[in-house]
Amino acid sequence: MNFRVYVVFFGLCTAATLSRGGLLNEISDNERGLLASGQIVVKAEKVPGAPWPRLSLYQVVDAPPAILQTLFGDYAAAPTYTPNLMSAKVIATNPDGTKDVEYTVKVPILMKTSYTVRNSYIRKGSSYTVGWKLLKSPFAKISEGSLSIEPYGADETLMRYTNLVVPKTNLVAGLKAQALNEAKATVVAIKTEAERRARQ
Repeated sequence: MNFRVYVVFFGLCTAATLSRGGLLNEISDNERGLLASGQIVVKAEKVPGAPWPRLSLYQVVDAPPAILQTLFGDYAAAPTYTPNLMSAKVIATNPDGTKDVEYTVKVPILMKTSYTVRNSYIRKGSSYTVGWKLLKSPFAKISEGSLSIEPYGADETLMRYTNLVVPKTNLVAGLKAQALNEAKATVVAIKTEAERRARQ
């Protein structure tokens, strides 16, 4: 085996190894086929006492993980590509490395509202996760989730977006379908922006 063939073979083996990472192990073979065809895979987990399920959305992004990691920390740019987001502002950086971030979003009738979450940043091997927990919101008792990424093949990334929201009133429990649509729109927006940056 000459050197060039060895390099190509090693690259293919590495890509195959990366594609079998932790996030990929969370989905079935059929769902992996959907991912490979460019579709979003959605999982909904019922949570006792919560009117909405915990959502997990998986998507392959045609951009290397480093692009998404940078994107996750670029709060100033987030309103330019995230649906209904008006601003994202870091209001505190804590000694443990977490950040308190205030988000202002457009909402029907009220025009806009703000909420604050604490973001954490975790690197484990080749994976990277931004997690959040709600600190303050006029409408939600609980809002927690994460954005996780890991290598997927050559210069691609597998992304998982998870979110659980428990509203302060059950009057909004019927908006479950809207919550899923907004989660999908967020995933698509992140994918689109990451791929745009990768092309630059």
